[in-house]
Amino acid sequence: MSRPFFLVFFMLFSLSVFAETNVYKISMMGAEIGRSTETWEEKTDPDGSCEITLHSVSEMSLARGIDSMTIKSDTTLSADCRTFEPKRIKGEISEGGSKIFVEGVNRNGIFETGMTKNGTKEASSFPMKKSSAFFGMIFKKLSAEELLKGGKTSIISEESLTESEISYSASKNADGTVSATVVFQGIPIKYTVSGKKVLRSEIQNGLIVYTLESLPGADTVQRQGNIDILQTTKLVNGGIAIKYPRKTRSTTFQIESADFSSIPDTCFQKKVNGNTLSVSSDASKCTNLPAPEDTQSNIIEDSSNPEIVRAARKIVLGAPNQREMVNRIARFVYKHISNKNYDHGNMSASEVLRKKSGDCTEHSALFAALARAAGIPAKMVYGVVMDPNGEFFFHNWNEVFADGIWITVDSTFNMERADSSRITLIYGGSDSRSREQVSLSVLRFLNNTRIFARGFSNEK
Repeated sequence: MSRPFFLVFFMLFSLSVFAETNVYKISMMGAEIGRSTETWEEKTDPDGSCEITLHSVSEMSLARGIDSMTIKSDTTLSADCRTFEPKRIKGEISEGGSKIFVEGVNRNGIFETGMTKNGTKEASSFPMKKSSAFFGMIFKKLSAEELLKGGKTSIISEESLTESEISYSASKNADGTVSATVVFQGIPIKYTVSGKKVLRSEIQNGLIVYTLESLPGADTVQRQGNIDILQTTKLVNGGIAIKYPRKTRSTTFQIESADFSSIPDTCFQKKVNGNTLSVSSDASKCTNLPAPEDTQSNIIEDSSNPEIVRAARKIVLGAPNQREMVNRIARFVYKHISNKNYDHGNMSASEVLRKKSGDCTEHSALFAALARAAGIPAKMVYGVVMDPNGEFFFHNWNEVFADGIWITVDSTFNMERADSSRITLIYGGSDSRSREQVSLSVLRFLNNTRIFARGFSNEK
């Protein structure tokens, strides 16, 4: 036997491999909406170095009104199997066919990340804390004893590729399993853990539940039919009726919510008298200067994309002032997105421009990108809006800085000045952390919130 072949043979037989596959059912409000498969693998090389990987593949289908959207993800995490220090991540996320590719690598304690969408890349880096671990590996890292003691630790979110802190607490059950609660960015997530295996996880009182398929009772027939996420997450006005919410100029809301303090004061809404919010469609005196992210291109509002730049120039050509430019862009977006539907996830603006399809998120992204490409600062606004039936739905719109003042624009409703029957929860930013914060703010607001309209005035 030649020496090179002998060495290869020795290495193959010196490699220690452990593998485990778990399949989870995903349900929303008791109805099954998808599956997630996790494959764990641990390898120890002859030199003693050890690596653990988690390959996670999931698919779920969400009904949204008469439409539906399929969300798929395929992610691989790698870490040191003793310290769980993150080594790398690579993945692909598809929402209604619109894809984002993610990658990250640990280079001597600096975690370098990248997100790529429709040819545009967003890159960043940060020094990792020594105790940090991928969120998806936290129950492999923490023993039952550590969970029962409770505490805090640093994690890297697979969604935003950023580092943050979580807290955890736990109690032991009669059957030997552990019930743990992890609080991530103010959101409590409940887990049932056996050994180092997650049996079940739950968020927002059963809004989303993952259940190990092999768990006794997991085959119990669940609620039939898909759950409409629009209806599941809607809030109902408990106050006076507003027959024509799109015509309101000022509206006063009373909001009962544990998350009321996080609702921002803006040019268009002010918190007054405890839990009361005063909203106006007019901010003529609001002249605060735009933030850098209001002018920048990113992977969603890709205002530097050549297609967006060409379209913006054509739309605003000959406009006498910025306000007319804004009006033209709003009208263009409303008409251009001829296929109004809920089939997509977060498409980039240039994708929306080509596909001419989408809901409020796509309208707002395209508007923001076109405005910025035309030299007009624009914000992405996330919140809730009231419909004529007195129901609040999560919604996107924009604020723009034109001719020295801020203006609200809602191109979804073809409104060059938006009404006041809406509540801003958070503004979008220019990076992955801000996009994750948008999702978290929505979840926090859903937690036992009640809204009461207490007064309003209409346009004259």
